[in-house]
Amino acid sequence: MTVFRITYDPSSAIKCKFEKNGKMLGVQSRFQSKADERLEDLFRSSENWDGLIDEIDNTCNSDHVLIKFVGSKADYEELKKAVSSYKGSTRIETSREDSEAEADVKHETEVRSAPVIKSSGSKKTEFSIYYNPYLVQCEFRLNGALLGPQSKFYAKKDDRLQTLLGTSLNWNGLIEEIAEVCGDKEITLHFKGRKIDFEDLKYSIDRYKGDSKFELSLEEIKSELDLIEKLDGIVKEIRRKNLPQFAKKNKNGKDIFEAYKEVNDGRFEVSVMATMSSGKSTLINSLLHTDILPSENEACTATIARIFDNDRMSGFEAECYGQDDETVIYPRDTLTAEKMREYNKDPRVKYINIEGDIPTISSSRIQLCLRDTPGPNNSQNEDHGRLTYSIIKRTNSVVLYVMNATQMEIKDDKNLLESIASEMRRAGKESRDRFIFVINKCDQLDEEKGETVNYYVDKARNYLKSFGIIDPIIIPTTARLALLIHKNMNAPDSLSRAERKILNDVDDFVLTPELHFEDSAILTPSVYDKLKAEVEKYHKNEDQWDYEALIHSGVPCVEETIAEYIDKYAYPMKIKDSVSDIIGVLDEINMCAEFDRRNMQDKAHLEMIRKQIKLAEEKHKNSKSVYEDYNRKISNFSLTEPKEKDEQFQLERELNALTREYDGKTQIQKNEAKRMVDGFQQKLIEFQRNCETRINREIDEKMYGKCQAMLADYQRLIMGIIEGIQIEGFDFNKISSFRDIRISNIDSIIKANEEEKSHKETRYKDNPERSGFFGKFKFWKPKQVSYEVDVSDGMFVNVKNVIVDVMGEFKLEMKRNISDTFRKAEKQIEDYKNAFKRNIEALDGEIMRILKQLKDDTAEMDKIEERVRRNQTMADWANEMDKQIRSILSF
Repeated sequence: MTVFRITYDPSSAIKCKFEKNGKMLGVQSRFQSKADERLEDLFRSSENWDGLIDEIDNTCNSDHVLIKFVGSKADYEELKKAVSSYKGSTRIETSREDSEAEADVKHETEVRSAPVIKSSGSKKTEFSIYYNPYLVQCEFRLNGALLGPQSKFYAKKDDRLQTLLGTSLNWNGLIEEIAEVCGDKEITLHFKGRKIDFEDLKYSIDRYKGDSKFELSLEEIKSELDLIEKLDGIVKEIRRKNLPQFAKKNKNGKDIFEAYKEVNDGRFEVSVMATMSSGKSTLINSLLHTDILPSENEACTATIARIFDNDRMSGFEAECYGQDDETVIYPRDTLTAEKMREYNKDPRVKYINIEGDIPTISSSRIQLCLRDTPGPNNSQNEDHGRLTYSIIKRTNSVVLYVMNATQMEIKDDKNLLESIASEMRRAGKESRDRFIFVINKCDQLDEEKGETVNYYVDKARNYLKSFGIIDPIIIPTTARLALLIHKNMNAPDSLSRAERKILNDVDDFVLTPELHFEDSAILTPSVYDKLKAEVEKYHKNEDQWDYEALIHSGVPCVEETIAEYIDKYAYPMKIKDSVSDIIGVLDEINMCAEFDRRNMQDKAHLEMIRKQIKLAEEKHKNSKSVYEDYNRKISNFSLTEPKEKDEQFQLERELNALTREYDGKTQIQKNEAKRMVDGFQQKLIEFQRNCETRINREIDEKMYGKCQAMLADYQRLIMGIIEGIQIEGFDFNKISSFRDIRISNIDSIIKANEEEKSHKETRYKDNPERSGFFGKFKFWKPKQVSYEVDVSDGMFVNVKNVIVDVMGEFKLEMKRNISDTFRKAEKQIEDYKNAFKRNIEALDGEIMRILKQLKDDTAEMDKIEERVRRNQTMADWANEMDKQIRSILSF
C-alpha cells in the first residue's frame, strides 16, 4: 500500500503540502506547482493536470493507495466526494487527521524572542544570520563558525536580505542554499535583526518546497528612529576638519558632503495606477485626508498630478506646467477645489506639482512624492503611457494598483499587469513588496448575494495569477468612506447632505464583521497586529468608533503597508547611500595609517611588503591575457532573442487576421462605413500600443539576463585579479578611486548609460524613458479618410478597400518601428559591453597606479616615519569617527 499525505491550510500562502510514503514531493513533481492553489481547484482537471485523485493515482502507481488528509472536516468531505467519483481501477482509501494533532508531527516555523540553544542530544544543524539593513551587511554562521571566503555565502555578505531570498546566477535563494550547505533534514535557523526583516525570512521558509525542516527563531534588535539627526551631527564635525580626502568630486561633479545632502533631499515615490472607474482620485484624496483631486468624471486623463509632502504646511499649493514639463502655465499659488478644476480643464496643463502635508507619512524620515499616474490605455499623450511603464521599472518606489471590485476582470490592463509580473519575477521579494493591489469600492458589494470581500480578494488573486503575478499584496478598501470620515473629523461643515447620509451608516463598519476589510487583506503580521491593536483600543469607547470604522475601511492598511515598505527598504537605503562614501574615506585613512605604522615598526615586515609589491607588479603584468580573454568574451555577447524576423512575421500574421474580418464589406452605407473605419483605426492604435509594450518587455528581460551574465564574468575577473596580488595589510577595495570604478550590480551599469531624473526640493521633472530598455515607437495617428473615390451613387462605400489602404500605411510604419527598436537594442547592448570594457581598462590602470604608489611609499623608511608622525592624529580621529558612525548604524 502507498501512503499519500495531503496537508491543507487554505489560510497559508502554501496551501497544500504533498508527501508520498513520508517523503515530501520535491520541485520536480508537478504537485509542487499546485501548492498554492485551493483544494476545490485541484479536484478539477485543466491543461497538464488530470485532477487531484487521478494525479495521485498516476504518481503512486500502486494497486492500493491510502490518502491521509490533514485539514478541516469540511475539506475532508470534499476529498471523499472526489474519491467516490474516481473511475480508475486502483483501490483508494482515505483517512483524516485534525490540524491540531498534525501540528505535533509536521514541521511548523516557530517564532521565539531568544536564540535556540542546541542541546547535547540534538542532531539539528544550527545556522545563524545577523543582518544589518543600514550597513547592508550579512553575517552567516554554521554551527557557530563564521562562514569565510571559501563559502559562497561570503560573496553575499554585502547583499540586501530580500535580494538574497530570491534567485540569481549561481544562487538558488537563501533558504535553498542554507538547506544545501547544512545537508540536514532538521535545521535550527536563528535570525538576529529587525522583526520586519525576519518576517520576510519566515515568508520564504513558508514557501520553501524542499525536504529540510526549519525551526526558526528571532533575536529582535530595535533600531533608533533619529538616525539621520545623529548622522548629521557627525557629518558636520567631519566637514569642519576640511580634509582634502573629502573634497574629491565624484563622477557627477559633487563632493562627499554635496552627495550626502542630495541623498537626504531625495524623494520617495508612491505612484497610483488604476483601471477605469476604480476610484483612484478618491483613494488619493483619502490618503491626503481631504478633497484635492477632482472626481474621475471631472478629471482630465492627460494631466499628471505630483503631490510632495511637507509637514510644515497647513494647506496645499500648486504650480502647473505644459507639455515639456518646464513651461509654467500657472505660477505657484494656494490650491482650492475651484482652481484644481480650472487646471484640469485647461488643455495646456499637462503636469501639476502640488505641495502640502501628506498626514500619514512623516517627512522627517523621508520626502514622499504621491503621484497620480495616467493609465497607458486612456492617456491622451503617448509619452504618459510610456512613463507609466517606466515607473514599474523604478526601484525603491511603491506602486498602488487600484482595481474596481464591481468590474475587476476588464482585460484592458493586460500589458500593464504582464509588465508588473515581469518586474516581480526579476527583482524578487523586494519587488513583490513594491506593488500593492487595492480593490476599491468594496462597500458596493452585496454580501447577502454572496458578494463577500473574501470572495473578491480570491477573485483578484486568481485574476492576477493569470498574468503571472503570484502571491500579491491585496487590500480591499472603501476609499469614499475613509475620505468622508476624515472630512467629518477635520471639517464637518464641508460635508454635503448626501455625504452626511453616507456617514449615518458608519457604525455598520464597526458592528458587521464582514465589513472589517483588514481581516480580508493580505498583510504582514506586523501591519495586521498594529491595526488590530488600534481597533481594540477604539472599540472600548463608542465616541471613537469613527476611528475604528476608518481602520475597517481598508485605507489605513494601505497607509501602513507603504510605511512598512519605507521602514524596510527606503529608509535603510537612504541611510546607507548617505554615509557609504564617508565610511569609505574613513576606512581608507585608517587602513593607510595602519599600513604605514606596521611598516615603520617592523623592518622585516617592511621588507616582506616590498617583495609582495614587486611580485604583485609582475603578476599583474603577466595577467594581460586574462583581460584580453574577458574582452573577447564580452565582445561575443549579443541579443539572440527575440529575433527581429520572428517579430516581423508575427506582425504580418496578426495584421492579416485583423483585415480578414472586413472581407466582403464592399457596399456599406456611408455612416456605417465611417463607424467601421474609425473603429478599425482605434484597433490599430491599440495594436501598436500592445506590440510596443510586448516587444520592449521581451527585449528588456533578455537584455537584463545578458547584463547579469556579463556582470558575473566581470566579478569573477576582478576577484581573480585581486586574489593574485595580495599585499598584507592592504585592501584594494578600501581605496576610494578603486571602489568608484568597480561595478557592484546590474542597475549601476545600466544607470551609467541612461539619462537621470532630476530631483529638486520644490521642482520635479519626469523623464519618460525608464531604467532598462524602452524602444520608443513612432506613434501612428489615424488620418482623415476620404471616401469619395469609393462612393457609388453617393450612398455606399467599399470598406474593404479603405481598410487595405489604411493597413498598408500602418504596416509600413510598424515594420520600421520594429526594425528601429531592434537597432536600438543592439546599440544598447554594445553600450553595455563598452561600459564593461571601459571599466576593465580603468581598473587595470588604477591597479598599476596603486602598486606604483605603494612601491614609492615603501621605498624609504624616513618618509614612512614622517607620514606616520604627520598622519597619526588624523588616523586616530578618523578611527573615532568611523566607530561613531558604525555604532549608530549597528543598532
